[in-house]
Amino acid sequence: MLAAWVVDVVGAGYVVAMVDLVSLARGGAAVDGDAPPPPTPDELLLELMDLVTLAFPEALDEMVVTFVQNDDGRRPALTNLDGRARPAPGTSPLQRPDLGHEDSAVLDAINALLRDFADATLAQGGVRVLRGRIEIRSDAAGARDVSLVDDDEDGRVVMTRRFDPSELRWLLFTPALFRALERTAAEEQAQKLRVDEALAGMKRFDIDMKKGEITFSGPERAPAPWAFELVGSFMDEQKRFLWGWANDQVDPKLTRAVDALRQRSTEAGLRVLTDGSFGGPEALFARLARHVAVETGAFGLYRAPFSSTHGKGAMFLALRTL
Repeated sequence: MLAAWVVDVVGAGYVVAMVDLVSLARGGAAVDGDAPPPPTPDELLLELMDLVTLAFPEALDEMVVTFVQNDDGRRPALTNLDGRARPAPGTSPLQRPDLGHEDSAVLDAINALLRDFADATLAQGGVRVLRGRIEIRSDAAGARDVSLVDDDEDGRVVMTRRFDPSELRWLLFTPALFRALERTAAEEQAQKLRVDEALAGMKRFDIDMKKGEITFSGPERAPAPWAFELVGSFMDEQKRFLWGWANDQVDPKLTRAVDALRQRSTEAGLRVLTDGSFGGPEALFARLARHVAVETGAFGLYRAPFSSTHGKGAMFLALRTL
């Protein structure tokens, strides 16, 4: 069975701002005051795989990214995405869960990445393609073959790269993650209903980070204390998430179960559960936090907004009865 999807992109000459959706390929923070090095072609290709995955409703086995010169002829501009799923006989394609990414933001990010990719291939191999396509195909062994086709060279393949399964562990948005989220989806909803019922009428909360307790109160309800573990925190301005176990300002006892989940998330494709921090929309991290609340046996998840000297954001707390 073959499922094919095509995304047409209009306005190839528009200028876009880079959106921090899959930020890990773009290097870490500055070291000793110096800017991080520019991303390599390999890093950008892996980032591209993640971004194209976010543009389609199903996990893909084939991806084709087509581009032309932009209006000033100086850089590539996205014109079309083609994705195909090839599930095993008798099975349906694996659905990608809603992770909160806006389609326009994903396309903008791909468009900006193509510009960076053209610069990176020029710097590394003397190749800069402004009109052509990038073809990505998975094989039965779990590897992916990439070809860069130059339409200004009569469709000649000017670069190839094979990523073996160990290299693909870099990817964030994978079939392994989609299956994990699918497995906990029903219980995530059940937990939400339990938390909504338990906290009905509560209008405020007070948090004691030393004790790991949060107390809810309301005008017509007695104060209700709960224990919690810090799943993670999200900063509004930076659009970045930090897992609780990666926060060195938090007592490790408040992240013990979350950290245990990290340690046992060794399956390839679960990088989102083992990397300390990355960027994206809050809805993505809310979904990951709900998944973690289920996997760690919590009563449910609570989003606690905060404002600090570092900015505004939200903590995701896995609630437990005292």
